[in-house]
Amino acid sequence: MNLTLQPELVRLIEKQVAAGRFSSPEEVVAAALQALEQAEEFGDFQAGELNDLLNEGEQSIQQDGTLDGDEAFRERQRRRQQRSGSRP
Repeated sequence: MNLTLQPELVRLIEKQVAAGRFSSPEEVVAAALQALEQAEEFGDFQAGELNDLLNEGEQSIQQDGTLDGDEAFRERQRRRQQRSGSRP
């Protein structure tokens, strides 16, 4: 596959390789595509938002502990049933 890139993108790729972050332009493009895929899969976060959410989760674990997976699933089912008005 051959691509024609805008000059500013070529400079950006060359800058990444020159800085030693990647060993080839192909690695830069592959990393960019992986980042795009992750953004599409996990949603768009503002800068630092994901780190803030992770920190919030870690603080919650330290304060409140964790739930057993089965217990959490049962609680989720119970809440769903309450919202829908159905009986267990």
